[in-house]
Amino acid sequence: MKDFLKRREDPIMRQFRGFTLIELLVVIAVIAILLSILMPALNKARDLAMGSACKGNLKNFTFGMAMYLDDNDGNFCSAHECYFKSIDRLPVESGIGGNHLHLRWCNGDIDLKSNPEYGGILFPYLSDARSFICPAFKRLTSQHSNDQFYLAYGDTVRNYEPWYNYTMNAYVGSTNTGVRETRVRNISEVKNPASTYSFTEESCFVDTAYNASGLNDTFMVPGDDSMIQSWFNQVGHNPRLVEPGPDGVGQFWDVIAGFHNAPSGNKLGGKGNCAFLDGHVNAHYRKETFYLAWPK
Repeated sequence: MKDFLKRREDPIMRQFRGFTLIELLVVIAVIAILLSILMPALNKARDLAMGSACKGNLKNFTFGMAMYLDDNDGNFCSAHECYFKSIDRLPVESGIGGNHLHLRWCNGDIDLKSNPEYGGILFPYLSDARSFICPAFKRLTSQHSNDQFYLAYGDTVRNYEPWYNYTMNAYVGSTNTGVRETRVRNISEVKNPASTYSFTEESCFVDTAYNASGLNDTFMVPGDDSMIQSWFNQVGHNPRLVEPGPDGVGQFWDVIAGFHNAPSGNKLGGKGNCAFLDGHVNAHYRKETFYLAWPK
């Protein structure tokens, strides 16, 4: 009787008995191959989208800076005060960062989009910017930071929320006495606005062969006057040749971020976006940090 039922079994039903182990392994292998082909393309498309969003953010920074200069006879504000109304500790920052103010970039309690009352002299001109932070940087900081101040005091931040990574060129408008000979105070003193950035991206990571600090403040400063003089002495006073690193003039304090299109395993080896004083935005390597910051 069983043999009879087997012979009478519908041939269509026999087609749906299921896959063999070998067939399943073949299907899984094909899916894995397809994913290995598609994932790099998807990752590249995602990175391009985040890079475009970042450039859109910085384009608004160029508009804000242009309006500020127009309203202030071409005079720059200090890079130390570009975001906040005070370079002293705010009440909400009590107990954060020891004696330093270098964790504002990741303190969600003073995010200026949510807390505009803390905004400084330039902030009203930047308030229409889509964001103060690159989406690629925000994703990267899920790994936190290896900057010296974060490593020392990061656990004091009560509301960890990276909210900015665009920092102002300290060689334009700075009141820091360390760059007294280097700085310019007025746009008319800038030799070439098309190759001098007002704002650029910084990374939260440090490669000590190239930079001493990651993102930890509101200003980008490759080095002070004495460092610059020593660099110029090495390269015959040609600012194009002042590059950070073992093959350059040595360690800078700050460098342009390198997380856009960075090679695998090197978070500083790609490019960072820069907002230039003539109004355009472009991405550049960390080796170009000084030349593009140098206003003279």
